[in-house]
Amino acid sequence: MSAAGIGIRLESVSRHYAGEGGVVRAVDGVSLEVEPGASLAIMGPSGCGKSTLLALIAGLETPTAGRVAVGEHEVSALDDAARTRLRRELLGLVFQADNLLPFLSAAQNVSLQVALAGADCYHRCNEILARLGLDDQGEKLPDQLSGGQRQRVAVARALVGRPRAVLADEPTGSLDSESSAAVIDLLLAAQRDLGVTMVVVTHDHQVAARLERTVLLRDGRLVDERRDRRSERAFADA
Repeated sequence: MSAAGIGIRLESVSRHYAGEGGVVRAVDGVSLEVEPGASLAIMGPSGCGKSTLLALIAGLETPTAGRVAVGEHEVSALDDAARTRLRRELLGLVFQADNLLPFLSAAQNVSLQVALAGADCYHRCNEILARLGLDDQGEKLPDQLSGGQRQRVAVARALVGRPRAVLADEPTGSLDSESSAAVIDLLLAAQRDLGVTMVVVTHDHQVAARLERTVLLRDGRLVDERRDRRSERAFADA
């Protein structure tokens, strides 16, 4: 099967905010490329800009400077409606907070976006929930699920539409080791079977070790482990 993944490219991207003490450089001059079908882990201490960087790729934030491209689309130049359409058609997103709709069942949360596009994903929805150990939880509302179960539902939601790239922000942060392994197994299966491109923000070195490349973000700047030996201690502390 030819790769279905889509390339991601950032060119000198910055995202600055006005803070009480002056300018906050959440992301500061980051250049990064992820090849179609590849997997990347982004690590770093809390508050270093990892989530902001992921939001810039997804078009949930707009850069103060620089360019963000997903495939042939220059995300940083699109209007709000076009960025929303790009996320719906090309991206699967997993957030730190699960963002499940409280009035929909687990299965309905997973299938909603695909159903809005007019596709029937009933079988695939049930298959993904089963692979995540949730085959008997599909009819429950989010407040009837544990935090770990809710996060696994969020992962299933990101994959059900067969996206071309998955952007995951701490997808295993609230999970025990067994559930964490199941989630990463599913993400890696999607990469293998569909050629999906994956970018995962994580504090978990075991998760990062299963991806093809790991980079470190510190103070809004990106350090590539393979190019800077000084980053080895920083990775150990991330």
